[in-house]
Amino acid sequence: EAKFNYAYYPVLFDSEEINLKVIEALEGCNIHARRYFNPSLNTIEIFNPSKLDISESVSKRVLCLPLYHGLFVEEIDFICRIILRTLNN
Repeated sequence: EAKFNYAYYPVLFDSEEINLKVIEALEGCNIHARRYFNPSLNTIEIFNPSKLDISESVSKRVLCLPLYHGLFVEEIDFICRIILRTLNN
């Protein structure tokens, strides 16, 4: 009887460099997105590190955007405009 909590809205960028630029632009507007599974869990010593190229690539490029019940459409539009402006520069 669990319900989806809409806790994360992940987006995947073409490179870590772009991801970092988007994070910086969002933070500059007090919007707190977060990197998720970064670093890739396969690189952490306790998990017996191994080489997993896809996991490592995705962990560098994924960003979880804010998503919660009280998020207004205007705020979503604002976040999207920041991301689009960053990608187009």
